[in-house]
Amino acid sequence: MSSDSSQMSPKIFQIGFNKTATTALFWLFINSGHSALHSNGRRSRRAGHPVISRCHPQLTIHHNICAGLPPVTGLEDFDAFFDMEYDRPNSPVKIENFKFFDRFAIAYPNARFILNTRDKDGWLRSRQKHNDGRYIERSMGRLGLSEDQVLDYWRDEYDRHHEAVRTFFENERDRLFEFEIKTTPIQELINFCAPEFSLNSECWGHSRVTPAS
Repeated sequence: MSSDSSQMSPKIFQIGFNKTATTALFWLFINSGHSALHSNGRRSRRAGHPVISRCHPQLTIHHNICAGLPPVTGLEDFDAFFDMEYDRPNSPVKIENFKFFDRFAIAYPNARFILNTRDKDGWLRSRQKHNDGRYIERSMGRLGLSEDQVLDYWRDEYDRHHEAVRTFFENERDRLFEFEIKTTPIQELINFCAPEFSLNSECWGHSRVTPAS
């Protein structure tokens, strides 16, 4: 990997699953004046300044990872990265770049990481209802599983990912912040990101919440 990435300005990488306030975190950074990139194509160098890209940014990141390049090569202008997932109706695979957190940590030694999380049952319900149920339907088709089996798969995936993240950062806990979206005070996240990232607590709020029923 290029040594240039170690000279780059600090980055923030959100490495929790979707349906855990990823959009709200994105807007917290954008509305606090930072550049950020969100999975679904909303991109901004500064609030109100969209970036036009022919290639979905998550495909770019995944290509970089597969090629052994620093993951955000070509996207270095961005300060923070959220919901690093690519899931499309006609795609035979789902790309989850956030699961390569070890590659990000090695490539960007100045970066810090947010493991955003929530109670497992609430997370499962939100995922199950996401996009009017089409999200879980795509997983059923890709995995060849029933709806109940996909939910069991996600339960195991949730546990394995959280354990892998905690194990990897065990000796670098200052680089990782576990943000339980329902209970962790937002000021603790703000303190973790400071001083490199100045965040305004008034910019924190709910965004794109999936109804419980």
